[in-house]
Formats: sequence, structure tokens, C-alpha cells
Amino acid sequence: MIKVKWLKAHHAFAYSAGNIGSVTPDAAAKLLKGGYIMLLPADEDEPPANPLPEDLPGRDVLFESGFDTIEKVKKAGDSLLDTGISGNTLKRVKSYLKDK
Repeated sequence: MIKVKWLKAHHAFAYSAGNIGSVTPDAAAKLLKGGYIMLLPADEDEPPANPLPEDLPGRDVLFESGFDTIEKVKKAGDSLLDTGISGNTLKRVKSYLKDK
């Protein structure tokens, strides 16, 4: 997500001029062209966005342990237990990865 300041309202978003919000990179490119937004720098105190799928079991723990792609999670296998997730969560992660 990209942090932006709204310069004028857009019918597809619930923001008004002067609001601060976040949009996807694709939306940001389109909104910039239309003059709707101004890009803002990311807050250094703000943690990086978690790029892992939201429905991935143990998502937050895995991300905090350095896993920022599904490929890295797949390669780790049983060593994911070293992150502190439980055996049951590991089983759910493996089941989840079968569909990906």
C-alpha cells in the first residue's frame, strides 16, 4: 500500500480533499494521473507492510520471522517451527500451501 494525501475526492474512494490514506500501487498510478492524490513518504516508525496473503495461517509470526514471500515459506518446510508457530499451525500452513 502507498501512503497518499488526497487533493480532491474521487467517486470510488471514501476520502475527501486533505485526508491521508493508503491505496494500492495500481490505484495510485491512476489517481496521480487524474490529480486526485499526492504521494507521501512512508513513516519510518511504521512497520513495513506484510506482503504475505491475509489468509495464510501464522501470517504475522512468519512475517516477523523474516518470511516476506510465499516462496520462502514453502522452502522452509518444517523449520517454520523455529518461528514459534505450533505444530497445528504448521499443518495448516502446509495444507494452505498445497493450494498455491
